[in-house]
Amino acid sequence: MLSDIIIYGNSITNYILCISTIILSVILAKIVSRIMKNQLTSKNDTKINDIFFSSLNDPLLVSIVIIGIYFGVKFLSLPEQISDLIHKAIGVALTLCGVVFVERFIDKSIERYLIPLAERKKRKIDDQLVNSIRKFARGVIYTFAILFILRNLGYDITTLLAGLGIGGLAVALAMQDTTKNLIAGLIIIFDKPFKLKDWIVFDGGEGIVEEIGIRSTRIRTWEDSLIIMPNSSLVDAKITNMSAMRKRRVLMTIGLTYDTSAEKVRRAIEIIENILNNHEAVIEPRRVHFVEYGDWSLNLRVEYFIKNLGFDYYLNTLTEINLKIKEEFEKEGIEMAFPTYTVYLEKDN
Repeated sequence: MLSDIIIYGNSITNYILCISTIILSVILAKIVSRIMKNQLTSKNDTKINDIFFSSLNDPLLVSIVIIGIYFGVKFLSLPEQISDLIHKAIGVALTLCGVVFVERFIDKSIERYLIPLAERKKRKIDDQLVNSIRKFARGVIYTFAILFILRNLGYDITTLLAGLGIGGLAVALAMQDTTKNLIAGLIIIFDKPFKLKDWIVFDGGEGIVEEIGIRSTRIRTWEDSLIIMPNSSLVDAKITNMSAMRKRRVLMTIGLTYDTSAEKVRRAIEIIENILNNHEAVIEPRRVHFVEYGDWSLNLRVEYFIKNLGFDYYLNTLTEINLKIKEEFEKEGIEMAFPTYTVYLEKDN
């Protein structure tokens, strides 16, 4: 009889039952795997189901086999120390399977929902936020997993948690500036006072935003140098976002010579108004007025706004309008003034 043959304290029957249980668990795992693959290829499958089952597939199959090993070993009579070691190992293995499932589920959810959102908006700032969320989530998952495993292995994690609290406080005090910059980076990411490629003016300089990081922001100046600003300093600074202007204001004074007749002054105003009204880049309000008698000129105040389609567009529009005003003034014989002085000499008798 097989039950009468004893090897290392267990009969052949017990070994057969142990191995059979493990084999059955492997077969069950394959059956479950096929069912889950059918579920994943189902036409009625939704995104969340796809994420859930694809994340669960491998960890569940390994867990089934581990549980099969657990029940198979129960058929054997083992020394207490070995049995206890096997039970702890199985507990750690099942915990790791759970960790892998949770990590994959979160990671796939981010890939399916957050990353396409960032790509659709085409903002690098959102990509950085997505990567930060992924790293943070993994850190939290593995921290809790390690604590759970240590607790199941019989370690007193209360002392460990207390030590981590004291150590964390010391690290926090030593990294105050870094922590401030991280928090400020999140404020910039969520509040969005500016975005990539924006032209900003801030305390200490101005330039084009080239990169927005979690710790610092890189700004390319007009001299092509690179300013690396800590986020905490940038959040506290007064920032003017020049790229957020809906239109660009132009304010200038055109001086006419004092021998210009009243009729020609009216004509000059009319010419400027016609040029501004007929230029496609100019928008309301438009104001042209004879405002004062200057030291050496009759001053026309000219104010108008240009569509904000970029700095080059703004400069090109200025050039076109200024040249057009000069051309029309020359046709009408209207002279622009420049600083002149009349000196009277008194001759003694």
